[in-house]
Amino acid sequence: MVVGTVLDRAALPVVLGGGHEVAFGSGSAWVARGETWGVLNLDAHLDLRQADLATSGTPFRQLAEHLAALGRPFDYSVIGLSRPSNTRVLLETAERLGVAILPDVDADVAAAVAAADALLDRVDRVHLSLDLDVLPAAVAPGVSAPAAFGVPVPVVLAVLRTVAGSGKLGIFEVAELNPRFDIDARTARIAARCVDEVVRHYL
Repeated sequence: MVVGTVLDRAALPVVLGGGHEVAFGSGSAWVARGETWGVLNLDAHLDLRQADLATSGTPFRQLAEHLAALGRPFDYSVIGLSRPSNTRVLLETAERLGVAILPDVDADVAAAVAAADALLDRVDRVHLSLDLDVLPAAVAPGVSAPAAFGVPVPVVLAVLRTVAGSGKLGIFEVAELNPRFDIDARTARIAARCVDEVVRHYL
């Protein structure tokens, strides 16, 4: 409801988590709108899990099902996926849904920006979701599932700047900060810097 109100004011909602389940709330705010939206998720995980109760692993499955019930397409891209951290069932679900995936091992600046541009070319507005576990564990230890490889900070920043400066950014969210696991607040600090980058480059 709050995200929808901010959208109604033609402003940029910035959503902070907590678990990635916030993404379904963000998505629900734009589903009823007339524009064509796509989701760009910087994440080591697909978050397409099927479960009886909503969790941080289910939001984009929920969003896909919500859109399907309305007869609307689900345009979803993931940058930074760690294949060993996702089950075969999740990967098959992603294939069935037509999810565009750029794995962490292939995510250099050029490839990541190209993946972001491809989504931008297809949609009117972008729901940009940054799951902090996409970053290397040494950079972002304060998450529930630290990345063995992760996507380097310059790659993440290039994607954030590309989307923020495109004129198509509709929602930005940062998820999966777990202060209990953080070291010297380094994860919180990099999350804050990412928000600052997006807001400063937002058009």
